[in-house]
Amino acid sequence: MPSFTLPLMLSVGLYIIMSKNRPIHSPSSKAIARSYSDWFETTIESFLDRNRLPFQPYDAYVEANAFFVTFTFDKRKLARRKSRLSVSEATIVTVQRELGGSKRRQLSAEFDNVDRVYKEVCQALLGSNFHRPSRRKFQPLMIAAADVNGTRYWKSCGPIENFHIHSIWVFGNGQRGAFRQKIDEICNDVDDRYDFDEINVCGVSKTDRNRKIDVGKLSSYSSKFLGFNTIDLSVPDDLEIYPQRQS
Repeated sequence: MPSFTLPLMLSVGLYIIMSKNRPIHSPSSKAIARSYSDWFETTIESFLDRNRLPFQPYDAYVEANAFFVTFTFDKRKLARRKSRLSVSEATIVTVQRELGGSKRRQLSAEFDNVDRVYKEVCQALLGSNFHRPSRRKFQPLMIAAADVNGTRYWKSCGPIENFHIHSIWVFGNGQRGAFRQKIDEICNDVDDRYDFDEINVCGVSKTDRNRKIDVGKLSSYSSKFLGFNTIDLSVPDDLEIYPQRQS
């Protein structure tokens, strides 16, 4: 689990409650998932408040600038990437030990793919210097969370099947067109550059008008696996939030 989840766990009270006069209680997977969902909504609303113009209604901004993107993966291509990443990680560890440095966290093969998509989108929006600190405030918000088949019905983590990633994207005014152009380009070239089986892009609405998807529902839907995985860690890499990640 990414290191930035620790402040979240502290702030929303996900740690086990201990008392001399009471038995130890741990939060349920549903309670943990609900806390993640609330955090996602708060993060989205904070981003919107920083970027929308004073006269722009919340709902109108969401419908114009937010998307729900689901990434599914080709198992054969993923297996090859995992093998390459394993060799790369071993090389990094060896070099850093020789230099006396600390180990750099390596993304999983699945999140490595999504990380590269995010950076390609940022480059399309902001140019090749998108990673500079002065450009960071213009980068879009992306919340990417792992999911697997059957989490709606689990009582605990079961077999991991059909690992996929749900992501909520929110853009600044004027960035929507460049995003759609870049994501369409990636979808058309997915076989050569990525390990995706499919990328599905949907519009987002705050109020669920015109059958678009509500922000609250998306936050809840995206977080449902995180509750199970927090209690019974089956997937070590389950959440990334951008633009916090700077590497």
